[in-house]
Amino acid sequence: MQITRINSAKTELFFNTGNSQQISSKNTDNSKNITVLPSYEVAFTALAKITPATKMKMYAEKILNNLHENQKVHITANSKYLPFMNILSETAYKKGSGKVQYKIIEPEFEALKSKYNITESFDFEQAEKEALKKENAIFLNFSDKNNPYKFSGLTHLEEAKEIEKVKSIIPQKVYDKFKISPEEIFKEGLDLKKGESVVILAEREHIPFITKLMDYLYSKNNTKLIKVHISEDEKVSMLKYAKNKVLDEFPTFAKLANEEYLAKDTAYLNLNAGFQNSMEGVDTDRLNYLNKTRAKALAESSNARFAETPWLIYYVPTTKTCISAYPELKENPIKAIEQAYTDANKINRIGALKEHREELIHRTNKMNELAKQGFRKYHYISYDLKTGKPDGKTDFQIEISPKSKFMGPLLEYKKNNHSTIPNIPTEESFSAPVANSAEGIISVTKPLLVNNKLVKGIVLKFKNGKVVDVKADENAEILRKYIQSNENANRLGEVAFVADSPIAKTGRFFNTTLVDENATCHLALGNAYGDCIEGIDNCKSFKEAQKYLKALNINSSPIHKDFMVGGDNVKITAINPETGETKTIIENDKFQL
Repeated sequence: MQITRINSAKTELFFNTGNSQQISSKNTDNSKNITVLPSYEVAFTALAKITPATKMKMYAEKILNNLHENQKVHITANSKYLPFMNILSETAYKKGSGKVQYKIIEPEFEALKSKYNITESFDFEQAEKEALKKENAIFLNFSDKNNPYKFSGLTHLEEAKEIEKVKSIIPQKVYDKFKISPEEIFKEGLDLKKGESVVILAEREHIPFITKLMDYLYSKNNTKLIKVHISEDEKVSMLKYAKNKVLDEFPTFAKLANEEYLAKDTAYLNLNAGFQNSMEGVDTDRLNYLNKTRAKALAESSNARFAETPWLIYYVPTTKTCISAYPELKENPIKAIEQAYTDANKINRIGALKEHREELIHRTNKMNELAKQGFRKYHYISYDLKTGKPDGKTDFQIEISPKSKFMGPLLEYKKNNHSTIPNIPTEESFSAPVANSAEGIISVTKPLLVNNKLVKGIVLKFKNGKVVDVKADENAEILRKYIQSNENANRLGEVAFVADSPIAKTGRFFNTTLVDENATCHLALGNAYGDCIEGIDNCKSFKEAQKYLKALNINSSPIHKDFMVGGDNVKITAINPETGETKTIIENDKFQL
């Protein structure tokens, strides 16, 4: 292998070492505070068959040659350089770095900002940069001027193949099959007011839809602040290769972001695809630990934010996630995503959301009328469809508090008078149960995704509100550990009723809780929604609200995990504990009230 030294003017690598030392394209050899280091282009003359990944790893080693133990790394680059960024991140962690963070430039989004002359940004973004400078983080910037593929020694063909990995394989004519409606999402879903800021969380494959949504916000809603988070693989490198200490750390600016979102009444839109299987090969214990650390660090700010600002989780499938729902098309991902888009139009009630919302409001009002009459205990029994007799698989009871109320599909926010639909699709009327009321056995209707692992054939046994036994055909231990490692995850926080859902009619398992929970009735381990409790609006702080909920025996937990229990074979009856009177709520998957 030959190493060819390239003039440092070709690089734009930025390092912060406490003295704001910088490497850039400027000639700064005579500056007191600037240090110029050589960059290297690797010329593979003797090893022509070396893989592109190995070439990039070798260049990453050169870039990080002066990395200190526990030093944090911040990488800024165009999204086409993601494959190199991931290798750089992996290399940094293997060398003992602190947390590695990405700032990815999306050309489509930058073009929109330029078109509408958008220059605003959230304050916490600058605070993040300043905090990293104080911590002596390394800042690395990549662009066409210091193309990391070229400097790694990749051929033009190899570079093109790396860039191709980032691009979507979906043709535009197939994207057009999904009739996503920005107006329906922002008006009917989020009830967004003029000028309000928005955070969008999505997958890379969603970029054409994000661009359409952003264009609407800039042009029709006068929104200036939009923050887009694209799910990337940076967390995979951290979980696989970072030191345990890195998992313990949680940046203060993440809390600052939540606080700023709350202060600016920022709406939250999650384009949810479901299980991406991006964590393959990751230790589930480390993933569980990271999620627990994050939940604990952000508990107060996140709860305050989601209690006071509008949010919506909206189903948008991807080629990765739709394969499990359409296994017959697994060899043809384009056909699979085309079918998934067609079904999603119906599942999301696109074009008919307003009418559907009114029907769910009527159903929810019926449930609340029943609860006020004293019918607050619910009995689930599964039947053998052939004999019509109980089959013993599910025989379970749970009760809601006198202060509990059913909600669905709307959440009301008094701060700026928002009335939002938090989930699309939505088919449920849901409430918060008494934490110690669950009794009996439940055979869970569908598999449950826990820490990116599918747990199948679940049977849960409850006594005095607690899970006392967990059985499953596959991955039972993963569910047990999940319940054990999260406070109060062994109690229930939600009871939800669903009937006659278009999702159930597809006969498919979508491998995403957002969709699958709306196929049938479900319960949830963990945290209860405080909005389901009367009087919660009078609490002036998060701590006061938690105290109020605890006094009513309503569960509080860092997690909320829905699981399905319903279908044609499950009958649900409401019971008045004082009189013993009963009324059927759901039978044969039909709402009976």
